[in-house]
Amino acid sequence: MTKLNGISVIICCHNSSKRICDTLKHLAVQIVHPEFFYEIVLVDNNCIDETVETALNCWNSLGNPFPLHVVQQPKAGLTFARQKGIDTAKFEYVILCDDDNWLCKDYLKRTINLFESLPDVSIIGGIGEAVFESNPPEWFHKLKGFGYAVGDEGRSSGYTDSVYGAGMAIRKSIFNKLIKVDTSFILTDRKGTALSSGGDVEICLIFSRTGYKIYMDKNLCFKHFITTNRLQWNYYLQLRKAFGVAIAYLQVYNLNSELVIKDDLKDHSKKAVIYIAFLCRRIHFFLFPHFFKNADCAGFVQILSMKRTLLLNSKSISELTKKISHPDK
Repeated sequence: MTKLNGISVIICCHNSSKRICDTLKHLAVQIVHPEFFYEIVLVDNNCIDETVETALNCWNSLGNPFPLHVVQQPKAGLTFARQKGIDTAKFEYVILCDDDNWLCKDYLKRTINLFESLPDVSIIGGIGEAVFESNPPEWFHKLKGFGYAVGDEGRSSGYTDSVYGAGMAIRKSIFNKLIKVDTSFILTDRKGTALSSGGDVEICLIFSRTGYKIYMDKNLCFKHFITTNRLQWNYYLQLRKAFGVAIAYLQVYNLNSELVIKDDLKDHSKKAVIYIAFLCRRIHFFLFPHFFKNADCAGFVQILSMKRTLLLNSKSISELTKKISHPDK
């Protein structure tokens, strides 16, 4: 049975042995709320390295400040790992802490205080600050780290439509009410080394479309450790392609009538013409994307990926839309 007076930190891991200790060190020095219990739930999502052993040894060396539990989720995908962690969590308040997130010292306590003072809020998020393994390329700064869960993306503290999955805090009872294990999500999010994406946005869409409020606090801060391989332009283009695919599928949450489905998803000839016209207008980005390390090129890659997904997967998107628009049928 879920306890109300506690907070569970969910860390989903896939081969995280080189990152997990730094994440745990920042959790070990959290300023605790005297009236609340704490725990860490580490989800082993098909790790083939020494993630679990490393985490347990590291936490033990830090004095075991509060309980750390390890659970297995053999079904690949960050979405499924998060579901497993939340299902396992003992407490009402849960925080999704990625294996490369270093939460600030008062992150947990501040999250508790926000939930306690904002009973109408079911999701809370913060902002990340990039920490680099090596010097970042110039394009990273020009794009303001877009796609890496850093910065506020122009948002102020207060009610909002979505927050980052990194550091996202959720009321477990509401999550359980809205989400059925292994069946409710249409996106798997990160899956091993595959750059599928959008799981955090989907959580926010499911909550907001059912009337639950989301809140962002710019004082909830975390460091996001970014490895050198994730700063390669090719990696970033693959990330933006994944964003495009996710956006195409997430449109189903905004379609509320069969008429919209028919007009927007089933007219293949119209979509094909739009797709080709868009491609031709930016053919240089399509042919030589590695030569244009800028926002226009990255945006083109993302939009082209979205349009291609809508063109090639219209049938499955249409079926998902019907299912979500008419869940009882």
